[in-house]
Amino acid sequence: MNSAKTNDFTWYNTYTHRVDVGQAMRDRPPVRSEKAFRRASLALICRRLWSGLRKVVVAYRQRLEYGAVGEVELFRWLKILLVAAILGLLLLKNVSFHVRRDASVLPPEGASGLVQTHTAAIVHAEWAEHGAASFSAALSAEEEAPRDFFAELPTDDPTTRQAKAYIRRFRKVARTEMQKFGIPASVKMAQALVESRAGSSRLARENNNHFGIKCFSKSCKKGHCSNFSDDHHKDFFRIYASAWESWRAHSLMLTQGRYRKLLAYGKDYRKWAKGLKDLGYATAPNYAQTLIQTIEQYELWRLDADK
Repeated sequence: MNSAKTNDFTWYNTYTHRVDVGQAMRDRPPVRSEKAFRRASLALICRRLWSGLRKVVVAYRQRLEYGAVGEVELFRWLKILLVAAILGLLLLKNVSFHVRRDASVLPPEGASGLVQTHTAAIVHAEWAEHGAASFSAALSAEEEAPRDFFAELPTDDPTTRQAKAYIRRFRKVARTEMQKFGIPASVKMAQALVESRAGSSRLARENNNHFGIKCFSKSCKKGHCSNFSDDHHKDFFRIYASAWESWRAHSLMLTQGRYRKLLAYGKDYRKWAKGLKDLGYATAPNYAQTLIQTIEQYELWRLDADK
């Protein structure tokens, strides 16, 4: 009788016993199968719940016989115990699920080992519920997020960083102009990079002219253009109120006059580059090759993809 009572109190004290969680994690036994852990845990909890229920019934029977408690109060306490048992089973099911995900362990023999392992399992379950979920969510977000091919890399030199910053700044404008006018975004971006030196040229900074667009009018108003030495010291270049106006003026120029026939090339940036050189957009002998190399170096052809 004393031995059974001692075992019962040992079980009751598992919830109040202070345990060193770190030591429990270090002393945990080898990993065993999930099913074995589930069967062992469920059987152990059921046996102890049944044992506790019997003890409570016996105790209240004795008190009822001596008139210490009424029948109504007895049933009230039995209902409370039954609810507690159901909650315990639900808790066991929840913990077992998380423990299986985290490859938890089978409790060793003995009450002390059971308390330590049970505590370690709860720690694992908490991590599995919160830590693993957060990690999975972060991975999912990373997989769903589109890769930025124009993002700055630690290995990029200053020139590349400047070019990528310019691409990121105007890539939406380039795609919008492509959808509206049919000019490949890769070609427009390459021309802007070359003509404005990624936005750092004097013409781009002072005139907002990112495409080297000249002014051939002999009666233009003040503020319409300004003199810059290019092929000739008397060359005049357009002045724009914003960089966007320069991009739009470039689109209008390529869809009118002699450049209009280039639209037949679709998104073939190689034909566009050679056509611009042949039609006299620039006087540099290697202009077409420079555009092609710029497009391929920075993978600007990605801007031409339908999105």
